[in-house]
Amino acid sequence: MRVLVTGGCGFVGSAVVRLAVERGDNVLNVDRRRKSNPVPALGPVSSREGYARLEADVCDRSLMRALVREFAPDAVIHLAAPESDDPAALIDGEIGGAFSMLEAARGYFEMAPAPARERFRMIHVEHAESDMPERIDRAQAAKGTASTLLERWSRATGVPMVTCVAGDAFGPWQSRGALLPQLLASLMHGQPFALSDGGAAVRDWIPVRDLAAGILNAAEKPGVTGRIDFSVGAERRDIDIAESICSLLDARLPRAAGSPWSSLVVTKGGAKDARSGPMLDSAEAERLLGWNPQGFHAGIDRLLSWTVASYEASRARAIAIAAE
Repeated sequence: MRVLVTGGCGFVGSAVVRLAVERGDNVLNVDRRRKSNPVPALGPVSSREGYARLEADVCDRSLMRALVREFAPDAVIHLAAPESDDPAALIDGEIGGAFSMLEAARGYFEMAPAPARERFRMIHVEHAESDMPERIDRAQAAKGTASTLLERWSRATGVPMVTCVAGDAFGPWQSRGALLPQLLASLMHGQPFALSDGGAAVRDWIPVRDLAAGILNAAEKPGVTGRIDFSVGAERRDIDIAESICSLLDARLPRAAGSPWSSLVVTKGGAKDARSGPMLDSAEAERLLGWNPQGFHAGIDRLLSWTVASYEASRARAIAIAAE
């Protein structure tokens, strides 16, 4: 399969790129990050045959039209997102980027030969959120608007579209601002970590590798369009997942002080049992796409193995530098 991924240097995007290249797909990663800046998450595949990376802005409509036409992908997986809090940049990046890729996909789809049209898909990913969440920031508002545009514009133009809906993805190389990387960084440095809202917020956790597999399944399955939920059935309160991680660390990496890792986890604020999104049902993903996720526990095991190895390597480097 020939796959064009926008935002392939990001957390979910890099997971999609890694898995696609490992499967033997031909992948073009379009991302505005400078190529001179290494992306550790892409290290395992950066020199592999069938992978190429282009430094470009998806909002450049003429370039995207030419690029999609020249690459002739079987699927366009649109994951690019602006890294800015500026309202104008959010609107331009989310909505302008979505429109640019929609038009590039439409231009290619309309001129492609029949066999290519039958294979072609456009994929985007939507974070599952309640219809009327209590709190919403500008980035969420821009993403929601872009998602609506992607779905409705594809219906208006006839471009086949699959919206992959998922909860909170986790795994190696995730941004340090996310909950689990923050928790693990604090634990590895022996510092207390406070969970807000009494640790009662409920999230539907999904390993990023399982989500990436679902995205690629959706990209290669002809005839499937519309919204598809992806869930591994791992709804957990924040306090529950923190305690699970601490228990696993107790077995793998006992603290020198002898106390359990959970002694570093505290809560702040009153308990507020809030679900971050709607209940997701992956039955359709399994039936229509043949999606067979490895599951929550395999994902947590992979994350902890990676975290502990990274921490020990970092500590070894620090010791070596100090000894010089």
